[in-house]
Amino acid sequence: MGKADALSQIKEAETKAKKTLEEAEDKQKAIISSARREAVEKLQAAERDLRAKREAALDQERKALAINKDKLLSEGNNEATAIEAKAVENIPKAKRIVKQHFERAFDVTTGTNE
Repeated sequence: MGKADALSQIKEAETKAKKTLEEAEDKQKAIISSARREAVEKLQAAERDLRAKREAALDQERKALAINKDKLLSEGNNEATAIEAKAVENIPKAKRIVKQHFERAFDVTTGTNE
């Protein structure tokens, strides 16, 4: 084999090696790109799941708060109704007491009832 053949084979081997190296680099870039894309998709999916869970928990708490609010309002309304009924019941007694105080004050100033 002559020098020319040897040089030709070396050039051919170098070209093949260069081509193999370029293909490997392209494949590496594709793998890295795919891995990054997959990581972003997984991150976005995790964020969606987290948002959905958070919204579900918030909805559940809102419902619990609404139920508690309704219960407290109902209890407050019942208590207000009871207080109002007791007040209405005490009006005649209060009128009588006020009237008696005025009568005593009147009697003291007029000198009656001595």
